Amino acid sequence: MWESIIIGTLFLGAIGYVGNRLRKELSPKNSGCGKGCGCEK
Repeated sequence: MWESIIIGTLFLGAIGYVGNRLRKELSPKNSGCGKGCGCEK
């Protein structure tokens, strides 16, 4: 039983991590290169 809870928690954490990375990747950028160096387009 505890194994299922641990595996489920890890799975949900991985889904959240991938979702967060996708959201950041697909969101529009405010600056030119995204590094904050002042090269806005």
